[in-house]
Amino acid sequence: MKPGYFLLPVLSFLLVLGSCKKSSTGTHPRITFASINTKIQPNDSMIGVFNFDNSGGTLGKGTFYSIRIRLNQAPPFILAGPDTLTASIPDFSGASKGQFRYVLDWNDYLSSSGHINDTLQFKFFAMTPDSVYTDTLTSPEIIVINP
Repeated sequence: MKPGYFLLPVLSFLLVLGSCKKSSTGTHPRITFASINTKIQPNDSMIGVFNFDNSGGTLGKGTFYSIRIRLNQAPPFILAGPDTLTASIPDFSGASKGQFRYVLDWNDYLSSSGHINDTLQFKFFAMTPDSVYTDTLTSPEIIVINP
């Protein structure tokens, strides 16, 4: 076997492997949890408070995403909206750091299992107006109490 026939697949593999590596030189805005309530009583709301840092782009006028993940095995009794929600992010008047609140109501969105308590988890991320994404945050388990 000629050495060129062996080298070509090896070099191709290394090229593909190197191109799949995540770049660490780019920066992007960040969001982190400040707080989130994990036990939601009837007629209450889940309130998440998030810190933001615009050092890698501005989140103002961007989009905030929330993805609901059901951890219960039973399907919901009543479907209460889609599992992925989006919300517009306010301008923040050019602030480089700060906090914002995200609220989901028990009545309109969280209480969808009839009289069975529900266990949820959420994934949150944001996108700037220039389509730069933050890292994804995963919430702790959220218990929704249904009477």
